[in-house]
Amino acid sequence: MENVSFEALVELVTKEVLKSLESADCNTFDSKGKPLALLIGSKDDLPAFAQEKYSFDTIDSYNGDISCYECVFVCELTCAELADCALGRDCRAVPCAVIKALLGGKKVYLLESALPHRKYRETADRAFYSMLEGYVNSLRSFGVELIRQQWYGKNLNKDAIADNSVDKVITEQLAITLCEKTQGDLIRLKKGTVITPSAKDIFNHSQFKVEFVD
Repeated sequence: MENVSFEALVELVTKEVLKSLESADCNTFDSKGKPLALLIGSKDDLPAFAQEKYSFDTIDSYNGDISCYECVFVCELTCAELADCALGRDCRAVPCAVIKALLGGKKVYLLESALPHRKYRETADRAFYSMLEGYVNSLRSFGVELIRQQWYGKNLNKDAIADNSVDKVITEQLAITLCEKTQGDLIRLKKGTVITPSAKDIFNHSQFKVEFVD
């Protein structure tokens, strides 16, 4: 073998290391050990738990590789992007990121405030509005988790709600009301109280512990 100088050897080893790093999966944590998440929209719209838990890259820095991220938060969406995501059309950056996340087994969180059509609930043509809601339902059926802004980050006080189940049924609206007026991490309901699926959704997302009492 031909003699190689020390400088040339160092250069050769460096090139091989760089080549290896380029071919390896990218790091899913930042320098402080926080997991990386891909953010679509403004960080200010995120619930507090997400801002504390994750370090974020914006969609502008997304290069088509979703493997770097633990999850995706969608805080902003156009109607066209909503349709593209639901229909699997990855022609633009936002639907591409969402679709690749779903294909790659990554969790996708969709803020209700990101859905542009819902602000027109009272005035929109019902058929057109239903079509857009169909796209939302499709995404939820694919595992996309919807976060409602009016209740995320809220907690319940264990002593504040001893008899809120007088109606025997906790609906979505009642669950939201309970979230808004109390603090803590435990909600107490009377035994026999029925919790609707949408109300359970709210409690689960808000990290409530539900306890049934006599």
